[in-house]
Amino acid sequence: MVAADCSIVVDTLRATTTIAALFARGVTDVLVASEIGLARQLAAEREALLLGEVGGLPPEGFALGNSPVEVMGSESMSRCAVLFTTNGTRALCEMASRGVTFAGALVNASAVAGAAARFEHVRLVCAGESGGRRFALEDFAVAAAIARQLAAGSDSVQLDDAALIAHDADDGQLLRWIREASHAQALRDLGLVADITFASEPDRLACAPCVAEFGDGWARLIDVAGS
Repeated sequence: MVAADCSIVVDTLRATTTIAALFARGVTDVLVASEIGLARQLAAEREALLLGEVGGLPPEGFALGNSPVEVMGSESMSRCAVLFTTNGTRALCEMASRGVTFAGALVNASAVAGAAARFEHVRLVCAGESGGRRFALEDFAVAAAIARQLAAGSDSVQLDDAALIAHDADDGQLLRWIREASHAQALRDLGLVADITFASEPDRLACAPCVAEFGDGWARLIDVAGS
């Protein structure tokens, strides 16, 4: 893996979008877990909101799914939340041990790019599908949007080959990639169209989630926007 000063993990459908929504609702600490049992344990220990998905839907005992729309519409929200998902939270936990790690989505692309701009070498990590073993078009699209934001902030930014391909796509193409991705279709089949729509809205939220602490199989994120 290429050396970098910081990483931005992207799982736009839906983990990193849900994380952004949690901070928008006033949550101050979001813990992500790589295993469902650990997520249950962390939530019980901290009396935290437990949310997430397996196969796209919330497991038994979870208060909410991995859904930014559910989060934004929830009547009650705790100060701490624990999130477990099939791909995104595992990617965040893995990257946390490698250095400064942000959670990026289209809904907070500008805020995350602004927070990461102070680093010389930024790595964009697409969470993908099947535990990171399969390419996810929607994550590539959002990584492209963040890369464009980073490039716009400096005349000296150098992009690698993948970032160059992504950088040249226009806004309409990026949105089509998100909405036409195979995972988007899977969410439609589950009746979760509203989450796709939410995740497709650029810069709707102004938070920059960043890992502040991590351990074996978990990481704690805080919002560093404006810091």
